[in-house]
Amino acid sequence: MQIIVIGCGKVGSSLAAALVDQGHDVVIIENDSSLMELADDIDCIKITGVPIDRDVLKQAGIETADVVCAVTQNDNINIMAAQVAREVFAVKKIITRVFNPSSREVFDEFGLNTICSTDLTVQAFLREISDEHKEEIQRVYGAKVIFTTVPIEEDLIGEDITNLSSDTGKLIFGIIRRGRLVLSRPGLDIRLGDEMVLADRV
Repeated sequence: MQIIVIGCGKVGSSLAAALVDQGHDVVIIENDSSLMELADDIDCIKITGVPIDRDVLKQAGIETADVVCAVTQNDNINIMAAQVAREVFAVKKIITRVFNPSSREVFDEFGLNTICSTDLTVQAFLREISDEHKEEIQRVYGAKVIFTTVPIEEDLIGEDITNLSSDTGKLIFGIIRRGRLVLSRPGLDIRLGDEMVLADRV
């Protein structure tokens, strides 16, 4: 795929390197020439310029790009770049980084596909603390929901799942039984070998 990475900080340069390793055609746009040095060893096209400038984006090949990833540390730049990519150049897939979690509502109002590294890091620590594992992120009616599974203690066997509550405040979505998802409902009793599925918004 032809992928444009906007921002060449630690996230942008690492993402670009990983994409190149996967065989994608990558172009990096970065306004700060000192940050662009992080991509010196990456075999891709590098453009130093304002990432929301239409001419710069055209130079990067945005008119034929499959994906645009806006991953700068400036939420305003990420929003504007994503909006230009979507509204002006009709890029089909745009992924936008949320640097400051307090900005998430603004991104949501624009209907942007976002990833918040801060939230993901916090959630990862919480999952490790509570021994959660097997995470999966899905988009549900415009919101990103992360599903994780946790082992069920033996003293809960026989309990109705609707009588239980999660210590983390997450929704008990259901259980995995013999490799299949069973949604939470009254009368669903916990059995030996079941794993609990928790859901929370990313």
